[in-house]
Amino acid sequence: DELDTSNVAPMTRVEAMTMKKRKDEVTDGFCADDIVKNAPAVDDHYFVVPKIVE
Repeated sequence: DELDTSNVAPMTRVEAMTMKKRKDEVTDGFCADDIVKNAPAVDDHYFVVPKIVE
């Protein structure tokens, strides 16, 4: 409360830098086969699990 900081720009780092950005693309991750490869039961890239709620 003793120091006027109204002219001080907010910062997140000591050294100024810009964030690296990637192109925003919608994908399926290109690894559906790897994800379900070890599942005990699979149907069309979906995990098959027992019914829990009646």
